[in-house]
Amino acid sequence: MSGLFFASSAVGQGFQAGWLAGLNTSQITGDNLAGYNKPSFTAGVWVNRTWNEERWALTMEMAWLPRGARSVLRAEDSIPTLYRLNLRYIEVPLMLSVRVYKKFYLETGIGTGVYINHTEEDEFGDMSGIYGPREQFARFDISFNAGIIWKFHEKWSLNVRSANSMFPVRNHDQDAKFRLNQGQYSSSIMARLVYRFQ
Repeated sequence: MSGLFFASSAVGQGFQAGWLAGLNTSQITGDNLAGYNKPSFTAGVWVNRTWNEERWALTMEMAWLPRGARSVLRAEDSIPTLYRLNLRYIEVPLMLSVRVYKKFYLETGIGTGVYINHTEEDEFGDMSGIYGPREQFARFDISFNAGIIWKFHEKWSLNVRSANSMFPVRNHDQDAKFRLNQGQYSSSIMARLVYRFQ
């Protein structure tokens, strides 16, 4: 509610604001599972400032962005395994966008994710008790974001974006490291509808 009030109050003060909602797919690199197999719903609010006849924009968002990973059970697996990791974050990206062709924009920026909580389970049940202090999730996650925006209507846009952790969100078991593999990283690909209040 506070985010919605912030976005609404910015309108009329030289800013644009609105809400966004869509689908996020994610994975955790370094967990020996491949693929964006963890879908989730994401929603939030945004406010921005444009210049140069709206060619450029600086946008700040505040969004609910669940992440995680899960295994996909397949009939051909000799030993079927179950794994689900549900991570819950509040994400605050700061994005710079530029119009590159008519109604199409490219964007890039840095996101700050605030860890809320998580659940983790396998075929034997809850896994939260097997990790020591060194293997807990980081309270904050810094990610590199890049995407494309299509403004198909005066008030509506479609945004497709990828977000990738710049630092591990969690260490490997027993804090193991090998060359560039320093831990577990979060990666997301999301598609959102973006609405502008005015």
